[in-house]
Amino acid sequence: MRRAAGAVVGWLAPEAPPARAAVARMLVGAFAIVYLIARLRYFADGSRHTAADFAPVGVCAILDAPLPAAATWAIALATIALGISFTAGRRLGLVGPAFFVALLWTITYASSWGKILHSENLLVLHVGVFALAGASSDERAAGWALRAAAIATALTYVVAGATKLRAGGAAWLSGDALGGWLAWDALRKIELGSFHSPLAARVAGSPALLQGLALYTLVVELGAPLALASRRAAYAWAALAWLFHAGILATMAIGFFYPLSGVAFAPLLPVERIGALRRLAERLARGG
Repeated sequence: MRRAAGAVVGWLAPEAPPARAAVARMLVGAFAIVYLIARLRYFADGSRHTAADFAPVGVCAILDAPLPAAATWAIALATIALGISFTAGRRLGLVGPAFFVALLWTITYASSWGKILHSENLLVLHVGVFALAGASSDERAAGWALRAAAIATALTYVVAGATKLRAGGAAWLSGDALGGWLAWDALRKIELGSFHSPLAARVAGSPALLQGLALYTLVVELGAPLALASRRAAYAWAALAWLFHAGILATMAIGFFYPLSGVAFAPLLPVERIGALRRLAERLARGG
């Protein structure tokens, strides 16, 4: 029992270069900053919605009504400021948890208007893991942070795949559910005058292609835990997952930018081997 427990602990907290965790944290933080700035009005300004559309979820369930615009703008801007310090590795013991809480609130508040994205949830989870880990030169602590973030990635995809099977069942396995979703999404965008993918109609009209893509989706999502088995498996799965998201962008004009950027897969990969990133992380750690 003691040996088995030791093996489990060793797997959950393997030795890993602290530079790998530092680079992964830097990448996650940098993506969060860019994402928040690029979608600042979306996160900070709820005036485009009506109060009746507000259905608070998660940590925002404590609210009975939308917050005033001054509060949401202040929270969003404060989140960005904390994110900059988090990315730079400044006072992580204090800034890390504060950034995690602020990001959790900001993204959950935006989700309370009816649009929940699992890629945003994964970003929050990754920030939370690295916030808890802080800045450490200990190889076990670095290994724990990377493993925990990698497990979060795998579980996010597994939940998505299980949800597809639960909601679609045989219709998803046959490709019918995917075809219906592609057609509905394209038609909705056409009716709204929004951009839609010209590939949607062609893909939706091919039963064989639809089934192949549906099965590929399940392989990627339900097979995500295999990425935890070895470095080669992580490389292979990350490539398949990136192609999966590229396919969604090409056929549905929907961009899940966290995985498309590749940053979502950083905890799985030896990102410290990219010399420029490692040197930047080291420079930031020195305060330079």
